[in-house]
Amino acid sequence: MQQFLLVTVMIVIAIIALGMLIYFLLPNKRNDELASKQLNEIESNVDALDSLESVTVIDVKFKGYNGRFTYSTLHDNVYKDQYVLVLTQDGIRCAKVVSNPKRLRVSDLPFPPFLLQSIICVADESDLDYYN
Repeated sequence: MQQFLLVTVMIVIAIIALGMLIYFLLPNKRNDELASKQLNEIESNVDALDSLESVTVIDVKFKGYNGRFTYSTLHDNVYKDQYVLVLTQDGIRCAKVVSNPKRLRVSDLPFPPFLLQSIICVADESDLDYYN
């Protein structure tokens, strides 16, 4: 009797294992088509979102430093050769704008958008006296 139960349990386990093997190894075309359709929808939504999102950037140069640094701006009155206040790792600094504002898509930025710092404001005479 025990041998009969043991053989029966082993047969049931073998049938379950065979069913799982068939389920996982044979391609399921319906699920693959559904997954690829969902992936295409997600990619098209991301592309549409990127095309709608744009940012205005300027390049600035700091006194005593070589190189240009890119900052975003929400101000409409920022132009080349003006001075702006920006937040840096060293604190608030005054920088000269060395390029006209450019409108770029977020996907065209050479770095992740969350790393883009924004200018604080356009510097006035008292700011220029204080920071120079």
